[in-house]
Amino acid sequence: MTFYAHSRDDEVYQFLKDHLEEVARRSRRHADAFGAGALAYLAGLLHDIGKYSEPFQQRVRGRNVRVDHSTAGAKWLLNKSSYSKHIGTSGATPYLARLVAMSIAGHHGGLQNYGSQDEDSSFMKRVSKRDDELPDWSQAWKEIRVPEEKMALPYVFQPHLLREHMNSLAWKYSFLGRMIYSCLVDADSTDTRDFTNEADRRIMEEWRQPTPEELLRRLNAYLLPFEKSEPTRINIQRKHIQDACRRQAREAGRGLFSLSVPTGGGKTLSSMLFALEHAIKHGLRRIIYVIPFTSIIEQNAKVFRKALGDDAILEHHSNFNMQDYEENHDPKEARLAKLSAENWESPVVVTTSVQFFESLFSNARSKCRKLHNIAGSVIVVDEAQSLPRGYVMPCLHALQELVSHYNCSVVLCTATQPSWDKLGFPAHEIMDSPTPMQLMDTFKRVEVRSYGDLGDEVLDETVTDWIEASEQVLCIVNTRKHARLLYDRLKPHYMEDLYHLSGRMCAAHRMETLDQIRDRLSNKQPCRVISTQLVEAGVDIDFPKVFRAMAGLDSIAQAAGRCNREGKPQMGEVRVFYPERHGMPDRGWMRETAAEARHVLRYEGDALSLSAMQNYFDRIYGLNDDTVSQKTDDKGIMELLKLKNSNLEIPYAELADRFQFIEGQMQSIVIPYNSKARGVIEELKYSAYPTVVLRKLQAYSVQVYRFELSALLQADLLESINGVLVLAEPAYYSEATGLLQPDSVVEHEVLIF
Repeated sequence: MTFYAHSRDDEVYQFLKDHLEEVARRSRRHADAFGAGALAYLAGLLHDIGKYSEPFQQRVRGRNVRVDHSTAGAKWLLNKSSYSKHIGTSGATPYLARLVAMSIAGHHGGLQNYGSQDEDSSFMKRVSKRDDELPDWSQAWKEIRVPEEKMALPYVFQPHLLREHMNSLAWKYSFLGRMIYSCLVDADSTDTRDFTNEADRRIMEEWRQPTPEELLRRLNAYLLPFEKSEPTRINIQRKHIQDACRRQAREAGRGLFSLSVPTGGGKTLSSMLFALEHAIKHGLRRIIYVIPFTSIIEQNAKVFRKALGDDAILEHHSNFNMQDYEENHDPKEARLAKLSAENWESPVVVTTSVQFFESLFSNARSKCRKLHNIAGSVIVVDEAQSLPRGYVMPCLHALQELVSHYNCSVVLCTATQPSWDKLGFPAHEIMDSPTPMQLMDTFKRVEVRSYGDLGDEVLDETVTDWIEASEQVLCIVNTRKHARLLYDRLKPHYMEDLYHLSGRMCAAHRMETLDQIRDRLSNKQPCRVISTQLVEAGVDIDFPKVFRAMAGLDSIAQAAGRCNREGKPQMGEVRVFYPERHGMPDRGWMRETAAEARHVLRYEGDALSLSAMQNYFDRIYGLNDDTVSQKTDDKGIMELLKLKNSNLEIPYAELADRFQFIEGQMQSIVIPYNSKARGVIEELKYSAYPTVVLRKLQAYSVQVYRFELSALLQADLLESINGVLVLAEPAYYSEATGLLQPDSVVEHEVLIF
């Protein structure tokens, strides 16, 4: 019998031997970047060996039968004692074999919990199947030869490091396993794609990625006009910041860095400058730019595209509008963007914190596929202080692991720097001259004053009086209800110059509104904006006055960053006020951080000083009361892995379940916002592949909480189209404030991000 791996619609077949050997070669090439090439080669060679069975060969020839082809290679590897001498030392052998076997068994369905023979959906139950429960695949040995050479030990089990690693052995072992899995599933997907889709194969083969050297030339050319601009105090300091980034990038070895630059200092392009210079110095292959908020990711990606070129930038985030990209780019370029997003095969990747960190802890094939391409990168984590507190410790451990063993450098980039040293992750500060303290003095552009307190709240009437007395002002509040109440109070008096921004507006709507706001500001026209916190981090708007409802000190600093950004001689004015009850949640993160900020401000004269910020973050992270472990790893991820140090029985599925920045509390609703959105919704009705169409609708989606969803459903305001919820009644979407709620809804005091 001739053995095949895949078939095409034109009845051309791929030889199974060719597929296994090519996947093995690709897997090795991927894993050589972190010293595990031999293990990945073995995973590739054995991953589909179960296809050497008669039932699978009937399936590939068109018969509709289910065949387990993934268990065979995993089971053989675990049971073949004669092979063990070829996988390192005797002590490490069963653990390395297990690592490879778990990747093989999960190469379609995902990495499983190690579990037990009696536990459903566990790896152990799967590989405990009797031989007669699996189809006979012994014909494989007529075509496949497993290499006999002794393999080098991966870093986890190297003797000189083993003692140092004992307290974190399961952590490092699990990380390596996920990376090997990434190499395998990417190699498998790529080889299958190349066989089944000739056009995609040619697109990828013909693509010539710009090198870091070429990208640095482009960035330098882009920065040149700015260097020749008027030598104001701010511009001179921005040049000093860029010079420090260049110098440190060239002089420092790979490592964990911090870049502490105040808002307005140009840290977006300065950090990219560091990343490119550092990549060239150390032979690193790509830049991964991680941004916490979807509200600013498009803005930063647009800057990078202008500076570096469209051919350099891959955007991988929920707000990326593929439909617009397809309309404005060559079909090959659009297809290339889709293919590159699957495995991050791009010189510069711009992505979200959710996408980046959840992938590092995932067990799913699609999310893990890109992980091996993180190795050998410069990773810039923008607004690093915004990492969810309960995940800070796992995130920092992951970044340190990438630095220590996967040939990466990491830059923690923020205007409000926590004390990474106190958390156990000393970071080399890039800004040595001028220092962060000197920069804070130079970039002081605003005066912050506090109004009211708990029990002495500032009334909405007072806040609206402040707004009315200001020609151009931004007021940022904590809840959607508060934003709407303030807007409704002012709406009868201001028609053209009053704007509302919140997460109740779809992304396309918010972007249009922000463009209108920028136009009015630049034309020196009256402009009054009431917004939730989505405008705080990095949104490029500049007001002479900003009012901020009491919040965490980092949020106050971000709000201040929207005030007098260009450092005009007249100081900007920031008023921090304690709001009425509907403006402060009864419990939760916002209330806790606001309370800590109030405490710090009792003792600190300047809300934006470095000492105030460090004091605030020490309190938030539990560094002052010895609760740091509970507060920075509240899902117990690191503790769970410590319990596995003695047996290395990794619960991959459980780890993925525990590590979720967004824990499924919200539901997307598609808004028929404009003719383009309505056209895509119509396309959705007849699509055999709704997931593809849904990506086009991401810019027209609004996230709602479960209680809001229930109210909308009860009022019969939604319709399901191909499994997607769409707003059926346009009257419930306001051009001013976005999605409206039925009158029957009792609004909870919840944060909107």
